[in-house]
Amino acid sequence: MGALAPQVAAGRPGKGSMFDQVVFAGGGVRCTWQIGFWESVANRVRLRPKIVSAVSAGAMVSSLILMGKSLDAVEYFAEAFEENGSNIHWGNLFRKGPLFPHHHIYRNGMRRLFEGGFERLRAATELRIAVSHSPQWLNGRLALIIGAGIDYSDTFLTRELHPNTARRLGYQQSFYSVRDCSNVGDLQRLILSSSCTPPFTPRQQHRGAEVLDGGIVDSVPVAGLDPGPSRVLILLTRRYPQYPSCFTCQKGEQLWTYVQPSRPLPVSVWDFSNPQRLWQAFDAGFADGEAFLAAHSPEGSAK
Repeated sequence: MGALAPQVAAGRPGKGSMFDQVVFAGGGVRCTWQIGFWESVANRVRLRPKIVSAVSAGAMVSSLILMGKSLDAVEYFAEAFEENGSNIHWGNLFRKGPLFPHHHIYRNGMRRLFEGGFERLRAATELRIAVSHSPQWLNGRLALIIGAGIDYSDTFLTRELHPNTARRLGYQQSFYSVRDCSNVGDLQRLILSSSCTPPFTPRQQHRGAEVLDGGIVDSVPVAGLDPGPSRVLILLTRRYPQYPSCFTCQKGEQLWTYVQPSRPLPVSVWDFSNPQRLWQAFDAGFADGEAFLAAHSPEGSAK
């Protein structure tokens, strides 16, 4: 699937205000924008999706949203980032401690925040989480290096919404339903697999096979959607300057509504050291949600 150039429009996605399915793109700390947007919009447009497709940090964020713990998460990670202070712990270079603190903060955050929310998440909707698998002819460290190169190219060079580079090389994206997780530990391991990005995280296996960050194949995981007629909300986490902040396109019998940050976010994917920028990303999402409501909701259009 290439860039969605055809049939793109900046107008209202339609009169109805309910989306049947939602996609959460990956993007590390930038996914905090998704929380802000959701907090602004969800109750006012009755966001109760039947299917949610997510990847990497978007998988963690969507889990927290569906558990009703997203605001707790922003506060928790802001405190964790303040305590952390640096994205590289050079003092551990010749010690046993990790050089990069990201995995520890990420994993401990899920352990703390997911407590008591697993059953609510499973009852809320069907959440599908993407992981990537390297091609059979490529494995180990080389697969990781090439995967990282693909991710960099797709992010900074091609800037397509749904690039094909990884698929052409044989990388595959698989989706796993949270309802198939037996317990909260299974959910945490699935999200860690979906977020596997060495050297920031350790290498991961899922169901006996080595996996990579699900966003290597497509960081906007639309392949996890159900087919058939539906209205889809797709929450991006970075600017695609060739598109408006909100745009729609017809995909078969589905209407896809993309929303992206109205301006580049002040935080990078792996910046686990700046709580102020974390809150700024949240505030940007909330403001963009208000703009979305003003332009697209029946209440907003009546003003």
